[in-house]
Amino acid sequence: MTPGVVIIALVVSLACAFAGQAIGKPKGYPGAGLAIGLLLGVLGVVIVALMPETEAAKAAKARRQYEAQVAAAQWQYEIQAEAARRAGYPFPPQPPQGPGPPYQGWQPPNRS
Repeated sequence: MTPGVVIIALVVSLACAFAGQAIGKPKGYPGAGLAIGLLLGVLGVVIVALMPETEAAKAAKARRQYEAQVAAAQWQYEIQAEAARRAGYPFPPQPPQGPGPPYQGWQPPNRS
């Protein structure tokens, strides 16, 4: 083998290793992706791409989605609050004045 072929093989092998690590990291397998990509090359990258996500990765993804939804809801609330203030309405809405009827709790239907 010539030195040029060895260098090309080394570069391709390292590129597959880093690609396997990059694909495996969001799935919860960063080390395994690196090793499989390094050892098996392009086939290893395909194997890592087909691996399922770990439970921890699924939980982290769900948490990020939840936090994004909470942030979007907070932003929407702030927009509505500013619009209400500019329109001259009190925001947040004030509770009704005077006593209301007392809470009786849930009563089962009377089936007689």
